[in-house]
Amino acid sequence: SNHFMYSYVSLAKGFGILLVIAGHFTTVKYAPGFYNAFRDWIYAFHMPLFMSLSGFLFAYSLKRSSGQLPFWSFVRKKFTRLMVPYFFVSAVIALIKWYFPKGRIVNYGYLTDLLYMNVGGVAVFLWFLYALFLIFLIAAVFVQFKRGHMAMGLVALPLFFMTLPDTFFLSYVKVYLLYFWLGMSLFMAADKKVLHLSLKEMWVALLLFIPVYACRTMGHDGFLRNLENLLCGTLCSYAVICFCNYLNRYTSVIQKSILHVGKQSAAIYLMHMAGVSLVCVWYEKLAIFTPLTYLVALIVAVIMGVGLSLLANKYLVSSNKYVNWLMGGN
Repeated sequence: SNHFMYSYVSLAKGFGILLVIAGHFTTVKYAPGFYNAFRDWIYAFHMPLFMSLSGFLFAYSLKRSSGQLPFWSFVRKKFTRLMVPYFFVSAVIALIKWYFPKGRIVNYGYLTDLLYMNVGGVAVFLWFLYALFLIFLIAAVFVQFKRGHMAMGLVALPLFFMTLPDTFFLSYVKVYLLYFWLGMSLFMAADKKVLHLSLKEMWVALLLFIPVYACRTMGHDGFLRNLENLLCGTLCSYAVICFCNYLNRYTSVIQKSILHVGKQSAAIYLMHMAGVSLVCVWYEKLAIFTPLTYLVALIVAVIMGVGLSLLANKYLVSSNKYVNWLMGGN
């Protein structure tokens, strides 16, 4: 059903992006206990999952090109794919903020900050594109060398536990470089049939995840906190990938829908906040705050976040080659 054999990766992206949207539906006025608990769980692994999948696909494409990676053309491609939409969407959001001033004022300082740090506000999620671009850059350098994969792991592991500044999104890069590397390693292990991504492996990962997650809720800091984050991110991401591999064997309406969402996940990621924000405003205006109304609004927000993004991508982005390029040419 996919142009390559790893369509469970697209399924995992689909699940991941649905969780991202669910995690971004936060209303200022009211959030029930169940949502806060759900959100904490999502945030324990949803971005590690995406980074691991990126590493997985990077290792897959490396294998297809028999280990050869033309450095500059690769960098150019990734810049178009990630940094062009980073700057474009940031500019659109800056324009909206300039028209409707709320939070940080859009001025010269705001615009120069965009070049190397997170300006926050509604654009806060764009860190992913910037960090992923830098991680691709680092990975591309490492794989130019013999045993580059091993060397990358030896650098990524200690880096994960260090404190780096937020400048150039380095505080994100140092965390997610390791997950990207783990994704590459996962591809190699699955390719050599060392891991089978089976339901049994999923249950093992989940059983290990539960006590680690319980420790994570105790509010440790420093090394222990980092270690808990690493284990939670790795174990739950692995469980999701195993589950998607299992789900992929059975073609159903749900499987096909999530697969479609996964294939369009880059476009949805860039545009989902429009739908989510609309539902958020509508919910707060309605002002009937109960756990049930929140749950309904959350489901509507996810549907709107996906639906509006897919419609915009089809009729506004894909149909215009310039806009398509500005949005990363997905």
